[in-house]
Amino acid sequence: MRRWIQTLALSLLASVLLCAGARAMENDMLKVGIKYGNDAMFSANLQNYNETVAGLGYAMGYFDSGRVFVPLGPETDEYKISITIDGNFYASGNTYEQGTGGVGGWHLQLAERFDAYEAAADAAARYEGGFVCCLSDGLYAVRMGQYASEKDAQAALSAWGGEDAAAVAGPSGTGVVVTATGTNRVLFYFDGGGARHLALMPRSVGGEKTVTWFRGYRYYGAFEYQRAPGRNMTVVNVVNIEDYTKGSVPYEIGNDKPLEAIKAQAVCARTYAAMQTRHRSQGFDVCTTDDCQVYQGVAASNATTDRAVDETAGIYMYYDGKLAEAYYYSCNGGASEDAKNVWGSEVPYCLGKEDPYEAYVASRIYKYNWTVTYTRSELTTRLRSRGIDVGTVKKIYVSEYTPNGNVRAVTIEGTSGKKTIYRESCRTALGLRSMRFDIGGGGGSAFSCYVDGADRTLTELRGLYTISGTGTVSRYSSGASDAYVITSRGTSPLQREQQTTPADTSDTITITGRGWGHNVGMSQWGATAMAELGYSFRDILQFYYTGVTVESA
Repeated sequence: MRRWIQTLALSLLASVLLCAGARAMENDMLKVGIKYGNDAMFSANLQNYNETVAGLGYAMGYFDSGRVFVPLGPETDEYKISITIDGNFYASGNTYEQGTGGVGGWHLQLAERFDAYEAAADAAARYEGGFVCCLSDGLYAVRMGQYASEKDAQAALSAWGGEDAAAVAGPSGTGVVVTATGTNRVLFYFDGGGARHLALMPRSVGGEKTVTWFRGYRYYGAFEYQRAPGRNMTVVNVVNIEDYTKGSVPYEIGNDKPLEAIKAQAVCARTYAAMQTRHRSQGFDVCTTDDCQVYQGVAASNATTDRAVDETAGIYMYYDGKLAEAYYYSCNGGASEDAKNVWGSEVPYCLGKEDPYEAYVASRIYKYNWTVTYTRSELTTRLRSRGIDVGTVKKIYVSEYTPNGNVRAVTIEGTSGKKTIYRESCRTALGLRSMRFDIGGGGGSAFSCYVDGADRTLTELRGLYTISGTGTVSRYSSGASDAYVITSRGTSPLQREQQTTPADTSDTITITGRGWGHNVGMSQWGATAMAELGYSFRDILQFYYTGVTVESA
């Protein structure tokens, strides 16, 4: 989740927190979208047994509105199975391709319908290649035969010699077929009409928790296959929130950090996932990338990460009695930032502050100090591709820092205009790693501040504290109008003067900075340092999030 957030509708946050929080507490099962949208699948394989992981086959059913698995009756001992959209397809090794020569989309179907799976299975056993279907009305049917066209199926019906009445059944735009992987043997057919979706629950051997392989990753929980009419399948992992957290934490903070830092990450991951609703229209709660937060199953989990999740099980972060958005990132370069200065909307518990802890681990952070260099032509092209067109860039400079020393505004002057960009656009438009940077070689105009005359100019404003007329001490902000400093002559007003620096005649603009991420919420490297210094996960969370409580649901 850490580096991704750009334009979330934070103004809607207050209206959804209570609803999302209540849902999370009522149901601890998450739906995680693994393949969806342009990545939705024609055919998907599962495997839930190997030499080290106990498991034997699957139960087939669906998840009801309360996310409780409802078995439909069929169980299989096959540990390698495939789910494919209804139609003509054939096995190509362990995958399936669309086309004839394998499983046909047309079948013969017995006229009788069955209320119970067992009765349908008994009827299917009377015919070679017979298999059971669960259709959209909730009743069961029996089909047999594999035909590539309606014509072929009608010819088979004309020659039908079975003792039961039969008819031709064709492909459905919402149907899915379960086969033993690499074969044309149909194990089950499901068509929920788009309202219900086939789910497969791995069966355990000896009561041990099963692990299922999907696309090279191992997951806890069940799998659901959602098919909109005429579309490929959205593949969803339906998993307990604690098991989900075990599959996210190692990929977000790593599995080699101190226990208390990983505990803090576990609370963040659990809290974030519990309140998500933005993928609901796609049929799931969260995705697997840092568009939400990274989740890749159990491969990177180890004893430490599992312990961190287990020892914080059921613990969430709250603000004013509601779940808090647990924003986090890699490192901030020296200070976190107010959400308002990054995304434009205030989040009361995400207030920036100086971070003294990262300094203890800075030497271990990859590219903690970084440099980005552009030619003016390169920068012109980059900005134009992001809708910022001022002609050829002549000047670019930081025109406003926040009181915490992070960038709030960057001004670009070009041959055909001038534009100032604000907040996180400063980072994303320039392709930078964090909100904490300076621009060299850009020329431009900026404010200088001075006291007791222009000969006493303050050139380094980061870390400068001022005192207001009411006696309040705070970091200097370029927007401050009532600021004083204490000098050898007493208290004097801090004055501001806009100065123009000469345009740099070189072709190179160099941007230097520190940190990686949006700087809102918890620094993962700062959490690491705090844990190494003896702080608990609660200490860490309450440092980075202002006024939160950390407690069990």
